[in-house]
Amino acid sequence: MQKITRLGRLEAAAWVPLVFLITASLLVLFSVSVAHKKVFLLADGRTQVVSTYSHNVAGVLSEAGIEVGKYDMLSHEPDERTYYGMEIKYSAAYPVAVKADGNEYTLWAAEATAGQILQLLEIDLGELDRTVPAVDEKVHSGDVVEVIRVSKHLTTQRVEIPFREIRQINSVMDRGDSKVIQRGIAGLREDTVEVTLENGEDVDLRLIQSEIIRLKQDQIAEYGANTLLSRAGRTMQFTRVINVTATAYCAGTAETGCPIDKHGKSKCTGHFNDGITATGIRAVAGTGQESKPHIVAVDPRMIPLGSRLYIDGYGFAVAADVGGAIKGSRIDLLLGDHATAWKFGRKRLRVYLLP
Repeated sequence: MQKITRLGRLEAAAWVPLVFLITASLLVLFSVSVAHKKVFLLADGRTQVVSTYSHNVAGVLSEAGIEVGKYDMLSHEPDERTYYGMEIKYSAAYPVAVKADGNEYTLWAAEATAGQILQLLEIDLGELDRTVPAVDEKVHSGDVVEVIRVSKHLTTQRVEIPFREIRQINSVMDRGDSKVIQRGIAGLREDTVEVTLENGEDVDLRLIQSEIIRLKQDQIAEYGANTLLSRAGRTMQFTRVINVTATAYCAGTAETGCPIDKHGKSKCTGHFNDGITATGIRAVAGTGQESKPHIVAVDPRMIPLGSRLYIDGYGFAVAADVGGAIKGSRIDLLLGDHATAWKFGRKRLRVYLLP
């Protein structure tokens, strides 16, 4: 019995190293299994799976060949321990320009909104101020964040309200004549306007209220419709009448007694003193008879050249000449000599345009 007992003890002792070896191997395998892990690394918008034995975030980034800069964005602290299935997010910083209050800045940031960029620069926004892009919008490389200072104030302005003209036909009055029956008066309105300024410049006007401080009064005028002219027992048709300022001139030749200077320039017609009018007819004074009408210089924009005319007090005429000083409702009446033309002076006449 004693022999058997000793043998059993010897056999049991032989098993101890084997059990120890197996246990140690299992512990090593367990440790290796625990140390090896898969980590998800999201870097600049791309996700990669990293199989790592690193025990902290810095090690994982080093294995991925990433060197974290001062302004880069990292979701975890570099010395934070890693674990299986961990998600690590990294974004490299990029330059962002900022324009604010007449100044320009450049700073580096990653995954930042426009508002966060301004916070880094300690730029405050007023209640109405805005930014482009908006404060909650992410900025990207090369973006420019612009601060727009917005202010509003009220102002008043007076606006003239134009009157309209009410036309009435007068069948007795000659066509071309008109008469104001009631004078028009412009109205006046006072507007209160809200002015919006962005960076000191007006960008919007909004009407708040309006007040009429003077009512407008429309103008009433009569316009002639008569086209029949009766003179010396004769009735003639005319298209319109023009009230003109009339002067007189001579043909500018030596025969008319017109002064001519040493350069050959006459007082009445200047260098155009060859006795021929602008329409090519001879500059011979008429009598006012229909067969021998007066010649007058006109502004062709008012009275077309070649027009037949009837001048009250002077008879028939033809628009056959022009003059440098004859503009608008002015005419120049050709007379036979310079002395008579000089005495004519300046007169107000009525000129009827004949068909």
